[in-house]
Amino acid sequence: MNTIIACTDFSSNATNAVIYAARLAQAIKARLVLFHHFSNPVPATDLPAVPPNMLVDKLAAGFKHKLEELQDDLVQSYSIEIDCVVRSQDLPGDLDELFETEKADLVVMGMHGQSAVAKALYGSVTSSAIQRGNLPLLLVSRGVAFHPVKKILFPFDDHAVPNPNTLQALRYLALAFDSYIEVFTLFDLKKTPEMAPQGGLSLAKHHLEPLLTGIRRGYSYENENAVDKGILYEAARSSANMVTMIPHHHSFLSNLFNQSETQRVAAAITLPLLVLGGRVNV
Repeated sequence: MNTIIACTDFSSNATNAVIYAARLAQAIKARLVLFHHFSNPVPATDLPAVPPNMLVDKLAAGFKHKLEELQDDLVQSYSIEIDCVVRSQDLPGDLDELFETEKADLVVMGMHGQSAVAKALYGSVTSSAIQRGNLPLLLVSRGVAFHPVKKILFPFDDHAVPNPNTLQALRYLALAFDSYIEVFTLFDLKKTPEMAPQGGLSLAKHHLEPLLTGIRRGYSYENENAVDKGILYEAARSSANMVTMIPHHHSFLSNLFNQSETQRVAAAITLPLLVLGGRVNV
């Protein structure tokens, strides 16, 4: 993993996520890109006319200065390479473009924030982007501090992974920290008895095996009809340092990124949540 993008709106929760990203970058010797997005201002009709480009440039310069102050603090604390980027067009599109131009491997966001980042997490545009699995996102909950990633909980519902590159960010982190991955399957004996363990690995898990080559791993199962509760319980029980999911792979994420479900589940999750996206730089 060479480049990490850390999104910030300068709120305390976003700054916590940036610090997490900086410590992660330090641990794996990666470059960090600080990214701030702001909405273009709508001129008030009762104020003297100001050329829109001049106003946007002035705002961008102010935000760039704030990023550079944060950059100086992080460089001094963690001795890592950091660049700063400010954009103001379309947040999902700008982030996608930045991911490509910077040849990034991961995007880090705070789970709670204000302005742009809050809208990114709770707004319909980015909710749709997450559900379609566009970028690998690491969502950092309020107050979570960085720790070496020794155990990763990977909920897996026996659907084949359509694009092996989707797992790239997971592989990077697991290999960098020599993490143990617990491939975790939830089943409901009444509704999904076919998901229960049958004395051997399912076909989908057999196909998963070569994608996790070189990584310590194991398989576990839990009978639970509430998917979110089952994952949260297993994450706590197994002392996982991170939960990772594929958006299309499990109904949990389709519910998680609805507004009400996000607020409820995000409040309960006290671990970083790695959302594996299909767009990767290899």
